[in-house]
Amino acid sequence: MNKLALSVAVAFMAVGCKHTKHKRADFGPHFYSKLGDRIVCSKGVDAVHEWKHETLAASLEYAREHGVVLQTFGHAPTINLSEYFPDFDWAYAHGVPMVTWRELPGHIGPGWAFTIDDDEVDTWYTWRESLRAHHVHVTFFVSSFARMTPDQRRKLHEPVADGHDVEAHSATHADSRAYVKERGLASYIHDEVLPSQALLAGDGFPTPIAFAYPYGDHDPAIDDALLPHFLMIRTTGGKRCVPAVRSAASR
Repeated sequence: MNKLALSVAVAFMAVGCKHTKHKRADFGPHFYSKLGDRIVCSKGVDAVHEWKHETLAASLEYAREHGVVLQTFGHAPTINLSEYFPDFDWAYAHGVPMVTWRELPGHIGPGWAFTIDDDEVDTWYTWRESLRAHHVHVTFFVSSFARMTPDQRRKLHEPVADGHDVEAHSATHADSRAYVKERGLASYIHDEVLPSQALLAGDGFPTPIAFAYPYGDHDPAIDDALLPHFLMIRTTGGKRCVPAVRSAASR
């Protein structure tokens, strides 16, 4: 290949690489929050949800560039925590701090709200050293607290001392709309929502300020019933995500 052809080839490759990076898609507009949002959609990023790792990387870049908080959730044991270590390290090094939901009401600027759902406390407890090593603070949205053993409750308290957050995720992980359809909205609030807040507070945790819907299922009427009790509500993506414009209307 002569020098001219080589120069053209190198230039073409450089343009192609730049174009590829520019075209890297992020998770989309629903999965970021900013100061004042009360209803927030979150992207599932564990093994039971379809996603590409490069999409997570692009989403973190978007959060940094636009001064918003990336919202993701996952579950144990279907999440491989070590898979995220490079992303945790990149976020720490590039000004995208890990933000718990208790910190969100006062947080301005970019961030990453990494949340874990349900009740796999024994697994969560094994993550403590890894999370500390990678400068990560997690929000655990806890369901079925009443069924936890005393040892599991102790294990849940210890991460709070490390700076992690514990918030409400219902008493028995019931689907909100199905429950409301069968038993009524008042029963859902009385049986599933308020106990999940009260039981955690009664065991010495800071009173939860946020609630995450099991399965992400909700509707505006359920949101309106919960908002007097919580500063923020978390749902998931797709059809289950009530558009973010409701956040402003509900303040």
